[in-house]
Amino acid sequence: MDKMTKIILSAAVSISVLAVIYIMKLSMEKSQLSMEKSNLVQQINDQNTSITQNKVEVEKQLEDALNKQKQENEKTLESLRKEMRDAANSAAADLEAVRAERAQLTETIAEKLKGQDQIQELTPMQKKIKDAPAIAKVIAVKEGLGFVVIDAGSSKGIEKGTRFNIRRDKFIVAEVEINEVVDGSNSIGNIDADKKPPGINIREGDEVIGYPVF
Repeated sequence: MDKMTKIILSAAVSISVLAVIYIMKLSMEKSQLSMEKSNLVQQINDQNTSITQNKVEVEKQLEDALNKQKQENEKTLESLRKEMRDAANSAAADLEAVRAERAQLTETIAEKLKGQDQIQELTPMQKKIKDAPAIAKVIAVKEGLGFVVIDAGSSKGIEKGTRFNIRRDKFIVAEVEINEVVDGSNSIGNIDADKKPPGINIREGDEVIGYPVF
């Protein structure tokens, strides 16, 4: 083998060795990159798992907190409802007591007034008014129109233009003049506004007596 051939062969061997070394280096780098990639994927998976677990834990804690708050709110509402029921029952009881007390007081006052009326002596005029015979009763009142209707007519000798007093207990509350005899049982009388006591209204059931009162 000549010298040139040896040189060429030596160069070829060197190139082959270098190529093998380079390929081995690339293979090792590829393997290392593959391992790093695998490690990164594992880390990402681990992080995702950790995030999922944390999310579940946070959701559970939040749900527990909400349930606890809901229970506390329910207890508070129930306590408020009970207080309101107790207050309402107490108010109802107080109102009933006030009503009973007022009724008793009203009854007591009425009895006292009744006793005073029985004890109080009538004036001579009041006695005449109270003792005067009733001729009829007021059965309808139209004070806005200035008249009343009484339950007596021509069958009792009622005539147009006749004047009568309207009595309530021992007081004269109005004077009327018959304007129209409707029939045997009813008449219409105009109210004399000048003779009517201020603040007094004629009522159905007031009695009709003669005029004047002697």
